[in-house]
Amino acid sequence: MPIVIAILLILFSTGVKAGPFQSEAMRRLWAVPTNEVRSETIRSYDLGSVRVEEIYYFSRPYKGKPSKIFGYFAYPRARSAKLPAILLSHGGGGTASRSRAVAWARRGYSMLAIDLPGKGENRAGSRSTGPDMVVTNLLRTQPENENYLVHAVAAARHGITYLTKRKEVDPDRIGMIGLSWGGVLTLLTNGQDERLKAAVNVFGAGHIPEGSTWEDFFSSMTAADKETWNNYLDPKNFLSSQHAPIIFITGTNDHCYYLPTFQKSYQEVAAEKNYWLVPNLKHRFLDSSQGPALAWLDQRLKNTHDPFPAISELPVFQKREDKIVVPVKAEVHSSVKVARLYYTPGGPQKWTAKTWQEVVPHYEGGIYYFGLPARLLKPDVLYYISVKDDHGGASSTLVRSLFSVKLPDGERTYAVSSPIKAIFRREKPVTLLNGADAGNAWFSYSRQENVYEMFRAQ
Repeated sequence: MPIVIAILLILFSTGVKAGPFQSEAMRRLWAVPTNEVRSETIRSYDLGSVRVEEIYYFSRPYKGKPSKIFGYFAYPRARSAKLPAILLSHGGGGTASRSRAVAWARRGYSMLAIDLPGKGENRAGSRSTGPDMVVTNLLRTQPENENYLVHAVAAARHGITYLTKRKEVDPDRIGMIGLSWGGVLTLLTNGQDERLKAAVNVFGAGHIPEGSTWEDFFSSMTAADKETWNNYLDPKNFLSSQHAPIIFITGTNDHCYYLPTFQKSYQEVAAEKNYWLVPNLKHRFLDSSQGPALAWLDQRLKNTHDPFPAISELPVFQKREDKIVVPVKAEVHSSVKVARLYYTPGGPQKWTAKTWQEVVPHYEGGIYYFGLPARLLKPDVLYYISVKDDHGGASSTLVRSLFSVKLPDGERTYAVSSPIKAIFRREKPVTLLNGADAGNAWFSYSRQENVYEMFRAQ
């Protein structure tokens, strides 16, 4: 025993961190008891084959009073065993969705759709108490324990505890899906709570100050407030500690969490993950976009054993002077339903105003070949590839830049960037299609020649 105590003392004294929290102060900020939750059912009724209970449970105190969280708990009336469960979290301006809870309960789930704490803009119908869901609270840094996300994570984690106590629920098969700020909440919760076994993040991202509709708000923050946000509150702090397998779903034209920061967040997730990008979709979770989310949850919580498509990007090459070819392989459990390349003219800016067009591939020898006319690269395009299978699975590659280049010796070629993860920037390393080594070269746009001139670092 003395040896164990000594080891623990060494770990604490040397600053070694355990779990998702990077400091003791961060652990205290986000701490939530998960063994018990007080709850009450205020009304029960049937909607066809689904039983609906309107419930309250208690969550983190706000200004000295425990918050009461309202939710719809819905589950199939006829069941022979414990069911997988899903916690559903809405976004800004939203409230608990009974219709979605009932619809998904008909698919064989126990569903808990909650009103996040308080009221706020367009949330007069919320029945939960606690801080209001307004931007000033969502981005609050002083005091940090009154930040809305801290209270929302507590509400979500208490909701998970509520599910584990229900006799209808298999506590080892609980998932979570969140939309917009609910997606941010999913990242924060899945980064802290090991009880989740599947997660779906729709639109949410970390690194929020770097590319989002709230950039002006962050620009007006003091340096101390920005440091607090970045070190304690931003979801980026929990990307590397995601527990459950997670799928990221967004639209190319989302105006709340811009695509580069969404991709950057995805790349920093160490857990099993998947990425699905919907062309020309703004900030709306349409029925047509829900299929991959449900398929992901079915795979993880119902053990359907239907892996999502795995896309392998092969080297891009130039075929004749007038065509660029983007080849990929797609490994699927069943069969490919559709494979498309999507592209949009221009570089990594004006993300919400772009129009994405599709390219149909030529399939040969197990490879999908997507041809892009070289004339489109005046001087660049952004592109990605999506594959759907016939079991509802869907995957996308990350968006890259493909651009025309003038080498120092005057030769013309094309280049492909690494996946974009910042506004206005093409990521390195860059691959030149003529096989030359770009190394640490940098590129400057020549308006006169409408091409990117490459310069070697001295």
